[in-house]
Amino acid sequence: MRVSGRRHQALVEDNARLLKENAELMKQLAAETAAREARDDIILELSFRPKATQVEPLGVGWVPASYARASEGARALLADRLELLQQANMSLPGVAA
Repeated sequence: MRVSGRRHQALVEDNARLLKENAELMKQLAAETAAREARDDIILELSFRPKATQVEPLGVGWVPASYARASEGARALLADRLELLQQANMSLPGVAA
């Protein structure tokens, strides 16, 4: 099918515009995919829960110092994970800061 010179030029310009838009959309898709994968990695890390260990009661009101230190470490770890989760939630689209 033959087309006139003007029509051909319009088609060439339209094709160039579409290729440019496609390239921009591909860049945006790559950025969004990277952001989603980063969020997924954070969520996967946060969802990891170490297995609880069986502990025998040692008596009422007495806790060994090593258990107290482990408890403090666990609280610090949970606080760090909570902060990461809050940051991941705030980075989601539609979440107001």
